[in-house]
Amino acid sequence: MNARETALVQKYAQSFVDKVYDREDVWTIYDQISAILTVIHDSKLNRILLSATVSQAEKADFIHAIRQSTYREVNDLIEAIARDGHADLLVETLEAALRLISKSKQEFDAHIVSVYPLTEEQKERVRRLVESRFSLKVRNIVQEIDRDVLGGFIVTVNHKVIDASVRTQLKEIRNRL
Repeated sequence: MNARETALVQKYAQSFVDKVYDREDVWTIYDQISAILTVIHDSKLNRILLSATVSQAEKADFIHAIRQSTYREVNDLIEAIARDGHADLLVETLEAALRLISKSKQEFDAHIVSVYPLTEEQKERVRRLVESRFSLKVRNIVQEIDRDVLGGFIVTVNHKVIDASVRTQLKEIRNRL
């Protein structure tokens, strides 16, 4: 993304967050945007939106198909992006909106990568560790299973990482030898 596109993404996202920031249901709006992003990622829709061979009209049609939020502000944001011919910036804009909401409320999703699913007790311990180490509030714990981690876990919150994975520990040992 070039500087002009980055500025557009920030403009769209900041304008959206300014509209929804004070709402009591801001986290429900956040969850709906997350659901839309999941649909885009799972369906590989972003490939279409980024394709130079797909016309702007076709991209707008695809965007209209996912514009199913119960919140007018979310639908208006998606519509504005399509109307302005910036369908290729949809995913980045929605992700920027999520980051801005989290940052403004100082509540973040913690992404945990581990070999096996964590128990509720383990999740709670990780939540407390992250909140104390990074001085922030964890809103949700999003878990991903990755056998390549070998053991332990990797936590990412607001661009900060705790890497307690066996894979990383083995790399550190190898580098010392």
